[in-house]
Amino acid sequence: MNILGVVFALAAGVFFGIIGPVTKTAYNLGAGIGLAIFLRYIVALIIVSPLIPSQKNLLSTYKKNIHYFALITLASVMLTTGLLISVTFINVSLTIIIFCTYPIIVLVISIFITKEKIKNLIKFLFITTFIGLFFALSPSTEELKIEGILFALVASLGASIMIVTNQSMAKKNITPIQINIFINFFNTIFFFIILSLFYKIDFNVELNTFLILLIPSCSYAIALFLQLLAIPRIGQTNTALFLYLEPITGIFGAVLILNENLNLMQLIGTIIVLISLAASTYVTRKN
Repeated sequence: MNILGVVFALAAGVFFGIIGPVTKTAYNLGAGIGLAIFLRYIVALIIVSPLIPSQKNLLSTYKKNIHYFALITLASVMLTTGLLISVTFINVSLTIIIFCTYPIIVLVISIFITKEKIKNLIKFLFITTFIGLFFALSPSTEELKIEGILFALVASLGASIMIVTNQSMAKKNITPIQINIFINFFNTIFFFIILSLFYKIDFNVELNTFLILLIPSCSYAIALFLQLLAIPRIGQTNTALFLYLEPITGIFGAVLILNENLNLMQLIGTIIVLISLAASTYVTRKN
């Protein structure tokens, strides 16, 4: 198994996990949701833009494989909008738990649709990791609104489709850079239009708030690229499993940055997830 792919997947989980607590810090300082979303894609596009001239036959690649690029981009839109709308109906912890069912969805797709051979131990680690995550986030069940649950599931399905589609694209020698360029170019335009029509992109924030908001924007760009690099190396199933490091990173970020406290159940859940991921890394390296 490609250990570099494992490192890419784990690092992607870390960078994805940074986004939540740092973004919330920016919100607390006066930044708006519209600005956060717009910066996410425009920064990612700026970072990847210098690589465009080095991509040979880029337009012909897009034209030949437009169905793949359209599907993975639609999935990224589902992910972002699903999470954005879900948290307006249900609490963040429950949203994250529902969203983080996407590795299980990828596992099901891998078993029943793409027919991957997956060891029973890996399947077991998927389940134990998710159980640990459930305890780590300790959700409140006071207000369960069906709209919030459905949109969180839309985000989860979007993440699953992105991972599975990326593996299919990798088999056709479509590079992570080509995918990254297309997704971020389309989403920058799409979300600028949507946010301008239905939300407000307020650039009138203090400099330190703006700079803090750049951190999750850069983290998203790095995380997406690392995820795209990991999938061709270790496959969609293993990548999805290692991305469970994302919510754990978010929890530690909340403790360190937002001064939130971990209760005993959250601590036990976090330990379960970390042990499961360590075991997964060991099993993956052995194979």
